[in-house]
Amino acid sequence: MLAGFGKVEITPPLCIPYLSFSPRQTPFAGVHDPLHARALVLTEGEVSLAMLAVEALGFSNDVLGPDRNFTQEVRERVARRTGIPPAQILLASSHIHSAPQTTNLARLLDFPEAGPWLETLMEQLVSAVALAHRSLRPAELRAGIGTAPGIAYNRRRHLAADAPVDDSLAALWIRGEGWCGCLTNFACHPVTVQVNPLVSADYVGAACHLVEEVLDTEACLFLQGACGDLDPVRGTTDFADVRRYGQMLGGQLLHLLARLDAPDWPPLAPGLAVHSRIVTLPGYQYPPEEPYAADVDRLTTALAEAGETERPGIAAALQVARDRLAMVRRGSVPVPAEVQALRLGDTVAVVSVPGELFCRLGLEIKRRSPAPITLVSGYTNGYEGYFPTAAAFSEGGYEPSVGPWCRVGPTAGELLVETAVSLLQELWGNIR
Repeated sequence: MLAGFGKVEITPPLCIPYLSFSPRQTPFAGVHDPLHARALVLTEGEVSLAMLAVEALGFSNDVLGPDRNFTQEVRERVARRTGIPPAQILLASSHIHSAPQTTNLARLLDFPEAGPWLETLMEQLVSAVALAHRSLRPAELRAGIGTAPGIAYNRRRHLAADAPVDDSLAALWIRGEGWCGCLTNFACHPVTVQVNPLVSADYVGAACHLVEEVLDTEACLFLQGACGDLDPVRGTTDFADVRRYGQMLGGQLLHLLARLDAPDWPPLAPGLAVHSRIVTLPGYQYPPEEPYAADVDRLTTALAEAGETERPGIAAALQVARDRLAMVRRGSVPVPAEVQALRLGDTVAVVSVPGELFCRLGLEIKRRSPAPITLVSGYTNGYEGYFPTAAAFSEGGYEPSVGPWCRVGPTAGELLVETAVSLLQELWGNIR
């Protein structure tokens, strides 16, 4: 097996607006800590694959405009630079919330600086993979699972008492002659400092930096798990908690990597494979439009009568209300979604979905996977909003409510699970 790592800084210029809903979008005021894209390329025989882990909110495939596809363009550019087939490239985001609005919940291209920045960003992402590809060397891979308790909780437990949390922490330890690197997978929304005027990679960046510094690794890639309904246990906007969660997660990861580095820990067997499938998810089933039209009328009147201090908040609420009304009037639209599955040796599976998968659905994929170790990566190869459980639509709450953050119907989550399990069974059937 050959392996190589790449790491490129991707901190946006301060003229790019930070995460928020229009018309509250405001350029960043500064940088608390830089953002990075980290890449891992693996090659075995004639098969190569690339995993690109980006400290970003996520990438809607139409972020460049309705006639372009972000994931496809990044893959094609990587393929031209490295020869890795586009279908064998995984593009994941950590879902940090102190970053630009690249999921198109608010239109980023309304800012004239955004288009050129996105073009630059794509080249930076491609460069991370190219660096990894150029550094390919013989390597040994090891994998294991630990836990990182006390970081995440299920934010819907007030609606469903049995709402689960996944504290599992998976790691892939890759080492060669005089060098090392790793990849990890954990599930928790990076919202410690969300909607913040300072750029930050949140606890994800803090954890990866800790591991890279302590072990002198070439890179520590982070794949965000099924965290659609998981938040940090402390609801603050304090950078002290960013460090706290980063040290908690990074410390547990260091402990796990020390176990994997033990002389008697077995390496992964040879073998790489990638399968993917586009599945058409049922669109959101919208209610009658009358309440949403009434909201627009009410807020329009309120805005006209508001004083100077109240106007920004009301204007923001009015924009959201208008967006919701437009969605209701447009009606249900099927959502194409790519599910991708990777097999590393006979031990590790990585399966990805393009959005915010609920924890229970991620746990179901892991439970049914034929792989001994399964990593579930959300926010990967696109962004299509929340993927709740069917029960969540009856329970209510933010995630399945009407809005650009939820575009699918109640059966979409289960369809993603079935597709993921089917792909994994195909991959593991090939080695039996």
